[in-house]
Formats: sequence, C-alpha cells, structure tokens
Amino acid sequence: MATPRASTVEEPAGMQAQLLEAAEECFERFGIAKTTMEDVAKAGGVSRATVYRYFADREALVLASITRRARLNIPRAQAHIERCASFADKLVEGLIYNVDRGHKDPVVQLLVTGDQPGLAARILGGEGVSHQLTYELWEPILQAAQQNGEMRAELDLHEAARWLARITTMMVSQEEGMRLAPDELRRELRTFLVPAFLA
Repeated sequence: MATPRASTVEEPAGMQAQLLEAAEECFERFGIAKTTMEDVAKAGGVSRATVYRYFADREALVLASITRRARLNIPRAQAHIERCASFADKLVEGLIYNVDRGHKDPVVQLLVTGDQPGLAARILGGEGVSHQLTYELWEPILQAAQQNGEMRAELDLHEAARWLARITTMMVSQEEGMRLAPDELRRELRTFLVPAFLA
C-alpha cells in the first residue's frame, strides 16, 4: 500500500512562521541592521521572491517577529498577573514580568539596543504595535478592575494601555547598568504608577 505523499503546498501561516524563525535566527547571528532578505531566504531554505511574497522588507519582518513573540507571551503573562490578589499587585507584578520578558527576549533587545533607533521608534512608538499588544494584554485585567470598582471609572482603557506601553518600552530599553533591582522597581511602581489607576 502506497504511503500518502505530504503536500508540497506550504500553508501561508506555516510559511510565515518558517520565515520568521529564519529571520530571527539571522537577527541573532548578524544583527537586525545587517540582516538582508537574501540571508532570510537562505536560512529559510526558500527563494528571495518567497520572502518578499510574505514580507515587504526587513522592517516588516521585524514588526511581524515582535508581534508574534509578544502574542505568544500574552496568555502566560495574563495567567501570571491573574495570580495576584489585588489590582495594585497585578499592575506592579504585570509590569515587572513584561519588562523582564523584554530584557530576556533577544529580538527585542537587538531592536532596542541596536544601531537603528529610528526602526525601534517606528515599531514600538506612538500608536504602533507596542500600544496594540499592550492593550491586548491588559484590556481584560483593566476592564475587570473598572467593573469591580478598583480602577478609576473615568480612565479610558486605550489611553491607559498606551501609557503602560510607554513605561514598559522605556524600562525594556534601559541599558543593563541603568536598570533598577526588582524590589526597587516595585517600590517605585507602587509610589508613582499604582495611584494613577486606583479608584
């Protein structure tokens, strides 16, 4: 009996994941600024035209990589945050968790500490992906806190997420020697961040 042959047609989502893994390998090996679309094609075992079919340029690859990695982390981050007893603890421990993840993520660190600050600003700044991903993470937690009367009712969830995104990006971007120890960061967040949210 003949064994069924595997399909030779790669599903778009599967090909995108393959190319992103190849791109991340290249980012770590060459740095983001020196990675070319040809490098990604070679690492992914495809033609350069295939890479361009899915991603317009290197910036699109970096954006997709950051987005994918962050969305994979969202369920873990939310589970970590939900284990905290109070809303104040959720804010503090959630921010510390996400900053720590950003410090440990090699692609994020290459982006924020690399030689292309304009690229980092375009991807992480303003109304970009950082704000959207922060909103996806925090929206159910902030909404529940508002409904429970723990968070100020007049705060707009999108504006709150935008501010949390700015704080997180600022902390993730700090050089190692400038970073606060976890206990010192907790004290600072409780002093300055928590009162801005609590009802």
